[in-house]
Amino acid sequence: MERSVLTALLRGEGEALSALRAQLAQARVVSRTHSGVGFMTRFAVPDDAPAIGTGAAPRLRPLMAGHPQLSEPAEFVLQLRDGRLASLEAFCFAGSWPADAGHFRVLE
Repeated sequence: MERSVLTALLRGEGEALSALRAQLAQARVVSRTHSGVGFMTRFAVPDDAPAIGTGAAPRLRPLMAGHPQLSEPAEFVLQLRDGRLASLEAFCFAGSWPADAGHFRVLE
C-alpha cells in the first residue's frame, strides 16, 4: 500500500520528481509508528542518491485514498527534508485505521 501511494505522490514530469523517484528506489524504512488513526513511516536515503535543491522542491499535495472500512477517505502526506524523502504520514478523519491496508484505493 505504501509503495502505491508513494508512486502516485511522485507521479509527473520534471527533474525534481525524477530525483525523488530515484531516492525512493534506494530508500529504506527506518521506523514505522502506528497511532490508531494512522501511521508515520520514516525513511533513510543514501547520501549518494540525488538530492533536490530547496527552490526546486515540487509542490507535493496530500493524496486521498478510500477504504471500505472508512466513511471518509484517508490522507497521505509525503514530507521532504533537505531535498530528500523524509517521511510518509497517513491518517483517517473518522474511525480507526483499518487493519487490512491492502484494500486502500487511491482517489484520483
